[in-house]
Amino acid sequence: MTLEAIEQASRAEIEALQGRLLRAQVENAWKNVPFYRQRWEAAGVRPENICTPADLPKLPLVTKEDFDQDLIENPPFGSYQGNARPVRIHASSGTTGAPKPFFNTQADLDRIAELSARRLRAQGVTPNDLVQVTLPFSLYIGGPIAIEGAMKLGAGVLATGTGAMTPSRQQIAIARRWRPTVLCSTPSYALRLTEVAREMGLDPARDFNFHMIYVTAESCPPETRAELARRWNARVYDNFGSVEAAASTYECRCQCGWHISEDAYIFEVVDPHTGEPFPPGKQGALVVTSLFREASPFFRYRVGDLVSLWDDPCECGRTFRRMSPVKGRADEMLKLRGISVYPAAVERVLRTFPELGAEWFLVMEQRGGVEEIVVQIEAAHPLPEQEREGLASRVADRLKREIGIRLEVEIFDPGALVSPEAAEGRVKARRIIQRTPHSPEPVKNRE
Repeated sequence: MTLEAIEQASRAEIEALQGRLLRAQVENAWKNVPFYRQRWEAAGVRPENICTPADLPKLPLVTKEDFDQDLIENPPFGSYQGNARPVRIHASSGTTGAPKPFFNTQADLDRIAELSARRLRAQGVTPNDLVQVTLPFSLYIGGPIAIEGAMKLGAGVLATGTGAMTPSRQQIAIARRWRPTVLCSTPSYALRLTEVAREMGLDPARDFNFHMIYVTAESCPPETRAELARRWNARVYDNFGSVEAAASTYECRCQCGWHISEDAYIFEVVDPHTGEPFPPGKQGALVVTSLFREASPFFRYRVGDLVSLWDDPCECGRTFRRMSPVKGRADEMLKLRGISVYPAAVERVLRTFPELGAEWFLVMEQRGGVEEIVVQIEAAHPLPEQEREGLASRVADRLKREIGIRLEVEIFDPGALVSPEAAEGRVKARRIIQRTPHSPEPVKNRE
């Protein structure tokens, strides 16, 4: 694939470009975004103090709670948007709080489409491809940018949307009849579609034309990626971004971490507790700064994912820094008897068992005044009770080895745990369930 000149630029060239773009973003925010000017004045920082990426730690960190408070104090859209008139408003998914709106000008959306096209090109999509996009078309930005990125690249698009928009059986019928070559989906919905195909008497690995699966919006551990690749007989690319930092990273064909589009964003990693910057290679909380936005620029926004940054060059020839796979989200970390439990780490273990199905939950409940975490997961096929108990024991043993604590495991029949999110392909299926004494027992039959 042809690389852009900026993707092969020297470190000095990239940082010089970042400095120019950063200074323009800071000046814009100082003049037009009260949210940031107030915080910077309180911290004793002026625009002339921020000249290069190395100066960013002078600025205070911003969290989603800061945006939440600003929305309360300055309804309806807050003061962090600035005074640029939006042509489209997107919002966070709201899985960890109320959805937060972000304004976009046409120039913002054009730049995001270019970044999305870069992502797809790096993963082998060409103008000859037909891309079936099963992401939602809603306040969430993923669906629109997947469509606009493919179009920018010159590829064709089948915008089927989620199962709530185009029922899953119809999604499969369209894929079978019209032969799209790329599937864009969440990992959980891509797995769900393989089950629907089998229910319709089709073999996902043989009866479709997909050569690539492009997943986003949810965690996709290596084991989940391998399972998707096996089921669809296709190469699977994982993609990281957010409504704020749309199309900010991308995998290349080497699939060794995510390249950061450093001409559009600056990534930092900080100590999750103190906010102190960490050096490359050390895991901490991700912090992102925009370099191009006319509306809703953001500076040192703490995304919440636990990652590390890599400076070493990639075999693909790109010189952009890379980000490691996400260990988990700081706000999704569960504590049990002093041990940190991340849903992504649990999923990595579950995907190593071919006897297990796609749908799973972590159920938190009180037992005798002590909090426990129960792993609920479907079997891939109906199992006799004795085999089910043996499999649950083996899964619990491996979880103990991998994450350092033994969790109770409950295995259900195929289809018993299908959540609305997975069944319809909604973004970010909720994996953590807080069970109260009055919650139904067990968590199942959720369609």
